[in-house]
Amino acid sequence: MKTKKLFSILLAFAFFTSFSATVLAEEATTSSGIKAVTDFTDVLRTHPSYVSISYLNEAGAVGGYPDGTFKPDNPINRAEVLKIIFNGSKVDAPEDFESVSFPDFKKSDWFARFVMKAKALGIVKGNDADGTFAPGRQVNKAEFLKMLLMANNIKTEALAVDEDVSSDVAKDAWFSPYLNYAYQVGMVTKDSNGNLNPAKPLTRGEVADMMYLLILIKGSKDTQFLLHRSEAELAQIEVYIAANKVVNAKKASELAVDLTQQAYKNMPDNNVVLGAAKLARSYDWLVDSFVLGIQKDYEGAAEWANKAIDKSTEAWEANNATQPIARHIKERAREILAQVSADEN
Repeated sequence: MKTKKLFSILLAFAFFTSFSATVLAEEATTSSGIKAVTDFTDVLRTHPSYVSISYLNEAGAVGGYPDGTFKPDNPINRAEVLKIIFNGSKVDAPEDFESVSFPDFKKSDWFARFVMKAKALGIVKGNDADGTFAPGRQVNKAEFLKMLLMANNIKTEALAVDEDVSSDVAKDAWFSPYLNYAYQVGMVTKDSNGNLNPAKPLTRGEVADMMYLLILIKGSKDTQFLLHRSEAELAQIEVYIAANKVVNAKKASELAVDLTQQAYKNMPDNNVVLGAAKLARSYDWLVDSFVLGIQKDYEGAAEWANKAIDKSTEAWEANNATQPIARHIKERAREILAQVSADEN
């Protein structure tokens, strides 16, 4: 089964905007409506962190380098990460502060106000040996999650567990509450060995991803915001498929489902939201069908293609405005059915 053959004409979710934009029209002025567009020359649509970086860029939480790049795969240091945390969390770090209490940077340094704000909030402290902050040192996952969650006043104890969080995160480790919370809410995932890798140095793109996911969690009551964000994820699926990044396509479809399901919880009686949730689910199942076809599980591919067709019908019935997308999903699912049937023979 050829990726390009099956998905070169996969549905474009530009249609999605036509009905999500009608939801909660009275709230339109309060929701961000930020489009997934970036001016960074090195953040292409195919990059795994494209949506996260695009959103944070439009929100003013991240900036690029003088040459117009973002360098998403480069390491990120302690100074840079604090700027992203405070800007992304909308926590004010005043430029007017009395003095610097760390010996390894000056008040005139661009990051000084972010470090001093973090110190005032108890998020960071100096090195026990010499009192330095080490602004240029690379940040690892445990450090970043502690700073991010504390800056947002997240009560990690609400999801506390009385067991080791993962193979490499003991329950009594200082970073256990932060890794546990992040894992429980889906901000981080375990690797194939069951590890969360707390000591892993982070890249700029990885930091953007976790920052973005926390913003989604905090915005879970804003239905319009959730639908806008699901649009951005759905719009990425075909891009990733065409680039042969199936894992990223699946992550995007799953996140779109999560977002629309939360939107439905917020407004279970709204047919527009219901239709959006059913369409996202249908598209996710279409991706499942595609993946199984690649794996030559033709029976499974056919099963999920049929489920996608049925769910598209439900979306259509919930909201007639979804008809163009529902029809398109059905067409793509039928193409997969025809392809797997031909491959089986």
